Amino acid sequence: MNRLQLSDPMASHHHTSGDTNAGAVIRRHSRSFWIASRLLPTRVRGSVHALYAWCRTVDDAVDKAADKEDAERILNELDDDLDRIWQRQTPLHSASFWIEPLIVDRRIDVKHAKDLIVGMRMDLHSFVVTNPVDLHRYCYHAAGTVGLMMTQLMGVKDPVADRYAIALGVAMQLTNIARDVREDAECGRSYLPGIADPLSQPPPVVRSAVKVILEDAERKYEVAMAGLKLLPRDCRFAIRIALSLYREIGRQIQRNGYEVLSGRTWIRKSRLMLVLAVTSIRFIPQYFQETTMRDTKISQVSTVGQAKHVVYLGLSLTAIMATALFVMVFMNPKDESYSYLPLVYSGASLFAAIVFNRLAASKVFESTGLMSLTAPSVSRSE
Repeated sequence: MNRLQLSDPMASHHHTSGDTNAGAVIRRHSRSFWIASRLLPTRVRGSVHALYAWCRTVDDAVDKAADKEDAERILNELDDDLDRIWQRQTPLHSASFWIEPLIVDRRIDVKHAKDLIVGMRMDLHSFVVTNPVDLHRYCYHAAGTVGLMMTQLMGVKDPVADRYAIALGVAMQLTNIARDVREDAECGRSYLPGIADPLSQPPPVVRSAVKVILEDAERKYEVAMAGLKLLPRDCRFAIRIALSLYREIGRQIQRNGYEVLSGRTWIRKSRLMLVLAVTSIRFIPQYFQETTMRDTKISQVSTVGQAKHVVYLGLSLTAIMATALFVMVFMNPKDESYSYLPLVYSGASLFAAIVFNRLAASKVFESTGLMSLTAPSVSRSE
């Protein structure tokens, strides 16, 4: 089972020379997460790549081990390494060096890392999913734990955020389950509640089960969306992009009539770019709109003020679209010589969008006499 796109693993549990760079691991094996991670601030990005690389190795322990005994040995070694790291001892498995500084610096809770390994043991010992409770329990261990560690790496301290982090991880895992029904069945596993072998079931039964799972995933994506506001401002856009790109997999399965037995569903690159652009256009205005009108109704707007507002708003939206375009060019450069130039242009466009957005808002306040609402009141009674 592929946990959050942690697939296409290494031939053995020891890193090859090409896998010593955590950023290279995520770039090679997860297009969606690589795109989203490029949008994370530098203070977080390296740690996220390291966490991804470690999680992927844990995933490989089950999926690519020589046999069940070898898988158990690798999982035990990775699990014991977490204890060694916590006790300030040197870990044995090479992948453990990725997660070591995250635990030593108390940037993640080692309990969540251990819970992830529990999820892999559930796979190894053919955990049977008989009902939605079993399914959610498995999804928590396989991916909800990753969501919790991600929020910690971003610096979130509010425990209220845990619910939303788990929801996003579980939603992504449910999407994985729907996408990989045939692949899992060929490995002797099934995560469809009450269906032990999807390949022996009539296709309508499997499609119905997949539909239920994706509807559950959609509800959890909505919960996760509501929790984005709890993330640091410089991380929200990247997580929103990751959510949208992953969510699109489920929506493509829906467009295909929930037909998953014919093989894995893939999203075309052009479709991913469209999702990226649409998400950017929808998200950026909300992100940078800091001025609220509260419950005030705008009853009268002068013609001049209204015209200026419309012009500035139009310029702001144009700059937002330019930002999305330059980001797409940066993510998929046609020429290596582009380097970081598109990112510079996107930054300039984003700055222009903010300026024009603020000007548009100020013209509304100015023309309606509401400027006083934004100014601090001064008490003269002191």
